[in-house]
Amino acid sequence: MLQELQDFGLSEKEARVYLALLELGKTTADKIAKQAGIKRPTTYVQIKSLMEKGLMSTYEEGKKTCFAPESPELLKRLLLKQKDMLQSKERDLDELLPDLLRQFESAGERPVVRFFEGREGIVTMRDQMLNAPTKEWLVIYSHNALDEVFPETERRTYSKRRIEKGIMSRLIYTRAEGPFSPSERDITKSTEIKFFPPDKLPLETDIVVFGNSVALTSLKGMLFSVVIESKEIAKSHAALFWALWNQEGGKS
Repeated sequence: MLQELQDFGLSEKEARVYLALLELGKTTADKIAKQAGIKRPTTYVQIKSLMEKGLMSTYEEGKKTCFAPESPELLKRLLLKQKDMLQSKERDLDELLPDLLRQFESAGERPVVRFFEGREGIVTMRDQMLNAPTKEWLVIYSHNALDEVFPETERRTYSKRRIEKGIMSRLIYTRAEGPFSPSERDITKSTEIKFFPPDKLPLETDIVVFGNSVALTSLKGMLFSVVIESKEIAKSHAALFWALWNQEGGKS
């Protein structure tokens, strides 16, 4: 019954002391402490609290101070008191809520961050990108790092799905072997690319700006993706992308 008494509004130690007293009947604080399994000074604190709740009484027997339990029926009074307090708090919240909602609505956009772990998590994130409403991606990635995680056949299949969705992709990439030759490129009107040497742009990640979101994918060591939905962060990453795109030194 220990947990049930706590549900009715008693603390754990109050419940232990009250149960001990119900089992012992009228008795001394020493015996209550022993039966409840708590220290004597703590027992006195709980006794005082239970007496204030009307669940215990005290009397003198010779030279000893003894304590006796009062009827558990009084627990109903505790529940009614809690009910009154909850109703009062509910009324206070109803009065406060309009002001809180106004502050919430005026605070502006709140970024949403989602985490995807492992290769399968990255696959899930990439599938969700395809279903996003935006029709333009700005991508910065390491081709060599991506190649270690997703083989060419898988990458081509994904590109085909993107093109079928009508999504335009501009890619800034690094590659240890240098830029793709014309025969290696698989470029359509839905794809534009620009190469940067790895020494000028050392990357081991994949960064995609799409709409008001940015997807950051770690392609080395622990594989994971983080998608941040934030207009300000997406705008800043897009500005960085275009600064690189328009920089001299990159090769189309």
